[in-house]
Amino acid sequence: MRTVTRLVLGLALVGLGYVLYSWYWPGDEGRIQAALDDLATTVGEPGGDGIGQMARAARIGSFFARDVVVDLGQPFSRIDGRDTLMALAAKMQVPGEGLDVRFVDVSIDVAPGGADATVHLTATVASRGRPFDNGLDAKELEMAWRKVDDTWLIARVTGVSPLERPR
Repeated sequence: MRTVTRLVLGLALVGLGYVLYSWYWPGDEGRIQAALDDLATTVGEPGGDGIGQMARAARIGSFFARDVVVDLGQPFSRIDGRDTLMALAAKMQVPGEGLDVRFVDVSIDVAPGGADATVHLTATVASRGRPFDNGLDAKELEMAWRKVDDTWLIARVTGVSPLERPR
């Protein structure tokens, strides 16, 4: 009887350990989702001026690989490289209370081997202090992520063109 009790208690502890491990140490999908959440918050922050704006640009740059390519399609220009992206972020004036940036309908697919991932999502942006459906802008994106020194970085962002309506 004692052996059965110890066995059941041991299995319960192993199960509890697994639950705690998966809760506190998320897998690659969880780490990418957390990075997306942090990126949305950082992009939406009011930039301030001077050093505050430069610090915000550096935080934005920390989510991207050095050789990142951002191609959202027309009417946007293609951005090549993290340095260029950071320079644009340093110039970007975030209005008033900031922006409400959200990544919704997120689908994360980590490639076998765990070094690359593809993320499909819809990015939405609205001014804070206004109703979310008032002045909302949305864009479907495909992102290529790459694991560099155990950190997930965005290597490519591509705008997905919506299907055209038949005429």
